[in-house]
Amino acid sequence: MRIRFPLAHILTVTAIACTLQAHAGEQDIHRLLSDALVCKGDPAEAVYGLVQHGSDFGSGYAAHGFGDGTSYKAVAILHKPLQLAGAKTSAVVSETENSHPEFRAFTYARFKGNYRHAVKALKLQAAEPFTDISLGRFVSKQSSPAECPPTVTLTPVDEKHFLLGCGWCNGG
Repeated sequence: MRIRFPLAHILTVTAIACTLQAHAGEQDIHRLLSDALVCKGDPAEAVYGLVQHGSDFGSGYAAHGFGDGTSYKAVAILHKPLQLAGAKTSAVVSETENSHPEFRAFTYARFKGNYRHAVKALKLQAAEPFTDISLGRFVSKQSSPAECPPTVTLTPVDEKHFLLGCGWCNGG
């Protein structure tokens, strides 16, 4: 005995499955990039890997890399913003050379929101004394700064924007 399903039901179930798969893919991308920004996993590879894979609009992102060697930059642009402590961003960058003074993360995002909420949520501390070799204005607690491990760093841009990402000693 064969069971027949109306085409409309099959198309509806297929559409729902595709929507759920796209939503799951988007959540995976957000998790991957969120982890990279707080130094979990391989922060640079998170964005470089997306560029290598190519844009995947079904998973909610476009990715592109440009430059070469010490001036390479990779960008992942998100369909739905990534959120952290009430702040939002729609792009995550990995670069081989720092682009921002007073901020030395190699994988980072520019967020719109209150940086104080992110400092509190991530338990960052003020970089004191702040010098021209500090990774950022606020950093994650380090057991030994001499080792220069991957460090979560945040630098306010203005009252409504801040840079947040993962930095380490160049070459470290």
